[in-house]
Amino acid sequence: AAGLLLFAALFSMCGQCTFDRTPDDEDWERAAEAVLEIVEPTDAIRVHPAWSEAPLPHLQQVGNLLHRPSRPIVEDFVYIDRVLVLSYARRSDEALELLPFDTSGAESRDFDSVTLHIVDVPESMRISRDARDFMDDAEVSYKSPDGPDEPCRRRGDEWHCDGGDQNAMVRPVLRDMDQDPRRCIQAHPPSGNRHLSIEFTVDEPHDVLRLRAGLDRRAARLQRGGDVAYRIQANGVLVAETHRDAHTSTWTAYDIPATDTGGAPVELRIDVRSIAPEPHHRRFCFNVWALSAEQAE
Repeated sequence: AAGLLLFAALFSMCGQCTFDRTPDDEDWERAAEAVLEIVEPTDAIRVHPAWSEAPLPHLQQVGNLLHRPSRPIVEDFVYIDRVLVLSYARRSDEALELLPFDTSGAESRDFDSVTLHIVDVPESMRISRDARDFMDDAEVSYKSPDGPDEPCRRRGDEWHCDGGDQNAMVRPVLRDMDQDPRRCIQAHPPSGNRHLSIEFTVDEPHDVLRLRAGLDRRAARLQRGGDVAYRIQANGVLVAETHRDAHTSTWTAYDIPATDTGGAPVELRIDVRSIAPEPHHRRFCFNVWALSAEQAE
C-alpha cells in the first residue's frame, strides 16, 4: 500500500511537469512586457490558444493590434509586416503551424510557461491593399427596376444612403464572418425591390483578384432575417451570382484571374439585394485583395 501511494505521488509530480499547467499570470505579464518593448504599428499580436484572455489585461495599450482569428488566412494579414505570437509554451509549435506562411525563421523567447514567437511575414506574402484602398473613387447607389438611381453620399471613408439608419451606411467595419473576426466593407441591402450597387476600380490587380463575402455571424442568428442575394461582375462579365441563407454566416472566396488583362485595371461591380421584402439587419460584408499567384495558392 505504501508503495502504491509513493508511486501515485511521483506520477502526480511528473504529470505536473510533463503536461504543463495553464500559464501563470506572471509569465503572461513578462511576455507581454517584452511585446510592448518591441511592438510596431505594422505588427499583429496573436494569442494562442485564441480563446485565452489571460494576457489581454497586459496588452491594453496595444489592443488595436490584437489579431483574433482562430483560423487565420493570408488575407487577414493585410498591412502587417510582423506577427508577435504569445502562446502556451506546450502549444507553441501549434501556434506557428496556424500561420499561413513560412515561419521557419521565427525568433522565440522563453518565459517559462509562455513562449513569445517573433515572426516576419515573408516579403512574398505581404499584402499592402484591400477594398478599403480600392474604394477611394467608388460609386455607391441604390438601384431599382422601375425608378432612377439613388446615389449615396460620400463622407470620409463612408457612404450614406437614403434610409437614415446605421444600416444605410457603406463603410469599413470589423465583423465576425463565419467563425472569425474579419475586416470588411459593410454593404447592407435596402428594403423593397431596390438593390445596393458598388462599383470601383482595382488599378493593379496582380495575378488574382480574390473577393470574399457573406453574412456576419450575429445577423445569421436573427430569427426574422431573410436570404440575401449578390452578384459580382468584372469588366462587365458576370463572375458569380448566388444567395446566402439567412441563418448561415459565410466568408466565401471567389477568385478572378487577372493575368489575362495584362496588368490593366479591373472594373468591379457588386450588387446586393434582400430576398425578403424587409432585410431586417442583414449585415452583409465583403472585401477584395489583389494577390500574387503564390499568395492565392
